[in-house]
Amino acid sequence: MYILAYERISQDIIDSCGNIGIANLLNITKTIVNLIQIIGPILAMVSLAVCFIKLMTNPEEKKYKASLKNSLMALVILFLVPFLVNLTMSLADESFDLAKCWNNAEQIVQSGNHTYVDISDDPKQSIVNTSDDSNQSTTTTSATNLIFVGDSRTVGMHSAVGGNDIWSGEKSAGLDWMKSSGVPNIEANIGNGSAVIILMGVNDLYQPANYISYINEKASAWSSKGARTYFVSVNPTEGSYSTLNRDIDSFNQQLKKGLSNVSYIDTNSYLKSNGYSTQDGLHYTNDTYNKIYNYIKSHL
Repeated sequence: MYILAYERISQDIIDSCGNIGIANLLNITKTIVNLIQIIGPILAMVSLAVCFIKLMTNPEEKKYKASLKNSLMALVILFLVPFLVNLTMSLADESFDLAKCWNNAEQIVQSGNHTYVDISDDPKQSIVNTSDDSNQSTTTTSATNLIFVGDSRTVGMHSAVGGNDIWSGEKSAGLDWMKSSGVPNIEANIGNGSAVIILMGVNDLYQPANYISYINEKASAWSSKGARTYFVSVNPTEGSYSTLNRDIDSFNQQLKKGLSNVSYIDTNSYLKSNGYSTQDGLHYTNDTYNKIYNYIKSHL
């Protein structure tokens, strides 16, 4: 069973669209249809009122009568057609893949912005849903299952590397999300041989002490289950985000010094030494995400 960080969506609904691009296109189309159903009749009613006023002032003018008739037809069509489309799709939901995709397009598109967490009974067999596993790392590790918790950079890394790991990620996530959803989503999967890998901090660099306190607390509990905890350094930025780098370095230094029973993986220094590429100054290209992922696995 696959669970989004914030909402549930079944895999058969995702599969009904074939890919996220189709769902996105249908979601845009559905939004336009719904807007037409709201705005179209309003415009038609305005046109109808104008034609009616003109006809009252000049009742013998045939063109006003024709315009009145056309406006009335437009009013009916602009309201009924979108209504009938949505009604047809709703009634055909169970037997028609396009209808199922249409009805759930917005939810599917939103799910594309999250990573999935597999909470099957056997965590060693958990598989994160991915459409392309061609970039999987061949680096081996003694851990029986890798569990990643992180923000939008982690979401991007999951999209880049695929694989059979467990992921809990959310865009713009910080410590509050980590406590309320990020860790609770994966805690049932943590057991003997697990490697819990935390990639957090870039969205709230101002509270390293709170991160240290929470991670140390959880690492102690996970250690009693036979799991190891790893904290991956917050990685560097460039361009308009480069102003964050001083705070990132300070955050990393405090986490490295303050964490106990937690292994610190310094991908920040690795990227600075070996080079990296970003899409927007903050989020990385697929090649860089793969470099980070492989480096993490080599240090478990």
